Amino acid sequence: MRRSVVAATILALGLLVGLLLVPLASPAGAYDGGAEQQFVDLVNQSRAANGLAPLTVRSALVPVAESWTSSIMAAGSLSHNPALASEVPSDWQRIGENVGYGSSVSSLHDAFMASSSHRANILGDFNQVGVGVDHDASGRVWVTVDFLKAPLPTVTATASAPGAPGGCGPNVNPPSAPSASGATGYYVLGSDGQVYAYGNAVFQGSPPALGLGIDAVVMTPTPSGSGYWVLGRDGGIFSFGDAAFQGSVPGLGLPVQVSGIDLEPTPSGGGYWILGADGGIFSFGDAQFFGSLPGVGVRNRAIRLVPTPSGGGYWILGADGGIFSFGDAGFYGSVPGLGLRATGISMARTGSGGGYWILGADGGIFSFGDAGFYGSVPGLGLCATVRGVQMSPSVDGGGYYIVSDTGRVFGFGDAPFMGDPSGAGVVARAVTAVRR
Repeated sequence: MRRSVVAATILALGLLVGLLLVPLASPAGAYDGGAEQQFVDLVNQSRAANGLAPLTVRSALVPVAESWTSSIMAAGSLSHNPALASEVPSDWQRIGENVGYGSSVSSLHDAFMASSSHRANILGDFNQVGVGVDHDASGRVWVTVDFLKAPLPTVTATASAPGAPGGCGPNVNPPSAPSASGATGYYVLGSDGQVYAYGNAVFQGSPPALGLGIDAVVMTPTPSGSGYWVLGRDGGIFSFGDAAFQGSVPGLGLPVQVSGIDLEPTPSGGGYWILGADGGIFSFGDAQFFGSLPGVGVRNRAIRLVPTPSGGGYWILGADGGIFSFGDAGFYGSVPGLGLRATGISMARTGSGGGYWILGADGGIFSFGDAGFYGSVPGLGLCATVRGVQMSPSVDGGGYYIVSDTGRVFGFGDAPFMGDPSGAGVVARAVTAVRR
């Protein structure tokens, strides 16, 4: 299999950026997680503006990019990673690299987009990305953006009739019984903040219904199930029903932009925590602060925050499937602890708090502690690739829901399927089960 390297280019633009592109002839420090997420967001905004699909963060690429950022920052000059082709995952078909330093994330991205060669990487034929950002003593931002195209995982369909479990019909969910202790429903959140209600879940409003356009990240129901909060990418909060507004990240007036990743309420509903991309925690209302990833010196991209049943602690899920426990949150295992390399996408705890599930990017489920395994998306034998986005336990804890990026909802165990917005062009961000 022949591989060729296009000559790298260094440009002076009031800051410095460099480019590396490696096509495949035929298929075959103290890092700043918040700034890394900003680069990903800006790249995907530029791609969306040009009608291109977003790039997903591949966890195995992030340490490669971060390591090279450390190298060029220590050297004080820009160069490209000569070992990139051997350090990235071996399934790559095409790789590229942008490197640079400058005064801010936005100025660096603007410089990349102003250069035709660097812009070609950002808008190129890639489907995955990894970003490494660090700051030198003078405060300059150093960045490496590694782009990768690789085959997405696929599962061969089993021979079964359309619509049957394992088939290719619109509902391939295995049969499940209704909740034993009350009517249930669930919400699906679209990337524009639109809320879709199914079963006994009641639509309480959404940002689009208010005439607002946002980049929605997650929605979380109140403990009563009679309202919900929607979190925007900038850490802004939108409250509906009996969800009380307790504050937001933009309202703190911080000197740097924070990318909101998750929001979870306290047991009383009188407060909530907001998780930043770097693992920082922002507490509002009666939510107590128990620690954060930066506070314990951990460098990992944060994905999800899950409070304990008492509200006296929480877990933080890292992009590599690692689990970090704070307060009264017990540690029951992690994906890296299994000797596996998988991208963590979401997690949920059991009702007792004595275990949790971790959702992988392919819809696979990892169970720890007293969390039972009830099935996974790959186990359905679908005839098309399904990328998991988020999971939610059923209201009685004997199953869970998984939503894909296209809005398909899969119910396992005692989580009954009630409908989904797939086929309507929805880019889904979350699914949440509620009892009404």
